[in-house]
Amino acid sequence: DQDINPIEEVVIQSKSKGWDLVWLDHHSWQESIRRRIESIANLILSDDREQKCASDLIVEHFALKKRTACKRMATFAHIFDFRLPEVSTLPPLPEIITFYRTLPESYNKLQSIIKKASKGVFWDEELQQDYEEKYLPLKESAMSSAMKSLTTYDINGLIVVVTESPRILSKALLAERIFQERPDATLAVLYSPEGKISIRRKAGTDIKCDWIASKLNGGGHSYAAAGVIQSDGEATALTAPRVIQELQKALNGM
Repeated sequence: DQDINPIEEVVIQSKSKGWDLVWLDHHSWQESIRRRIESIANLILSDDREQKCASDLIVEHFALKKRTACKRMATFAHIFDFRLPEVSTLPPLPEIITFYRTLPESYNKLQSIIKKASKGVFWDEELQQDYEEKYLPLKESAMSSAMKSLTTYDINGLIVVVTESPRILSKALLAERIFQERPDATLAVLYSPEGKISIRRKAGTDIKCDWIASKLNGGGHSYAAAGVIQSDGEATALTAPRVIQELQKALNGM
């Protein structure tokens, strides 16, 4: 509710100047928040069962299916968002985006990607060079460090694996590796020292990650969600024991 207040104020001011707002989101929303936003905007949400990413919703809502570049972007995003088998046939654009976001010149790098994608170009020699020469040498080191730092806990019968997530790694990629190497794990929880956590379940299980995240100031999908663990005043950086402590509180309500 606190997050919605400033948004409501901005929307009301914008509407007074003749603006209309369309809000698209492929995550699950709490009913009370959904009603508040519907009162000020045209809200388009997607149910988990529909398996639609945000790009799918944009193409559908704005009738962009005849725009070739838009349709290709939505297909590309959909495959990566849901980690479909075709992901191995596509260029690793999400990985390079995650890497670029850690760089001082991230804005210019990301703007360059946007301009290329708007023309239907998702990969070129410049991206390939950055991927091979700058990202790959760091990727395996970061992945190895994260995997070595795994800690395992049994919480209410769930095998929960926790590790700090390096900034340069895609969380989907790291979670995928965890479940490959730890087939006994049912839940992967990735955290950053700043307090953000990502929760992902093993394929084939019915754990509701969005429900867990809602107990940790967040939300998302049943299969993947995110939350925030506030500082307890004792330390500036989030640690694995604190993550487990908060997870235990959340899972005790399941």
